[in-house]
Amino acid sequence: METVLRKPEVYNYTNADHIEFHKLSYAICGKYAAVIADQGMLGTYNSKVLQEESLFKWIRKSDYTEKKAVTDHARDETYNEIIRMVRLFLKNPTRHENALHVYNLLENYGNLTHTGYDAETAAIDSIIARLRSDDYLSAVTMLGLLPWIDELETHNNLFKGYVNDAAQEQVDKPGIAPRQARRETDEALRRITSRVTSLINLNGPTAYADFAGEFNVLVNHYNTLIHEHYGRLHARIDITSANIASIPVQPYTGKPVYFVPILTLSKTAPDGTTTTTELVFSQDYTVSYRNNTGPGTATVIMKGIGHYVGELVTTFNIENVK
Repeated sequence: METVLRKPEVYNYTNADHIEFHKLSYAICGKYAAVIADQGMLGTYNSKVLQEESLFKWIRKSDYTEKKAVTDHARDETYNEIIRMVRLFLKNPTRHENALHVYNLLENYGNLTHTGYDAETAAIDSIIARLRSDDYLSAVTMLGLLPWIDELETHNNLFKGYVNDAAQEQVDKPGIAPRQARRETDEALRRITSRVTSLINLNGPTAYADFAGEFNVLVNHYNTLIHEHYGRLHARIDITSANIASIPVQPYTGKPVYFVPILTLSKTAPDGTTTTTELVFSQDYTVSYRNNTGPGTATVIMKGIGHYVGELVTTFNIENVK
């Protein structure tokens, strides 16, 4: 009989899952302390688990940590609302040109709400300064975005204030960084599993089969959770079956004509109910054009991005303004 200890994918576990896994893992190790036969390793493992748990609790209860999280969410919501408004204006012929000017700037910064705190703070400062510059102020004013930019600046300044205050908070702060605490906990477990593997190779698997069985069930459970979560995050949906809303005839004004088609996807559940989702331009799909620089038939190509894949092609007519 072969007994092999499975490797936990601890680097992918969230902080809460990482601590919970190690607490359960230590319980199994403690249960089979006799076969592990190294109290020093078990004691070290226990101390590292307690250290990480204590650090995580401190982070969760830190006043400034909570304030930063709330303020970060508020600035994310404000920034996303600006993005949403600009996307809507892209569909408005009278505001399209101004919206496109602003949209191209924001696109250069990517999905900044998913970046680190410091990177997002610096990016928002840069965006605000540029949107208030002579290059963009006219377009921003025409789109009515100034109040939203002011609100974004308020949230960003509050966040920077909390960051500075948090830097001064030293009372009860653990003397170790979260990543280092995780690494030390993982290393303590690795030493135990390496020891057990060596003992299996030396003495045979019989005495260690029960420990290995329980440990592997725990590892399988947490690794499966990670894979399922990853799969949900990275599932891709094909847009080729999406419905393209009718595109009205577009007037030619001497400039290239841009029109963003509206795409909707319908899904029928087993009970027969159907739900329809409108895809979001630049988040779910991009568009490119051919023959859109003068009167005639223009072609627009839509490609899925993010959670979507596939390509759709349609046409629309451009006519001279009479």
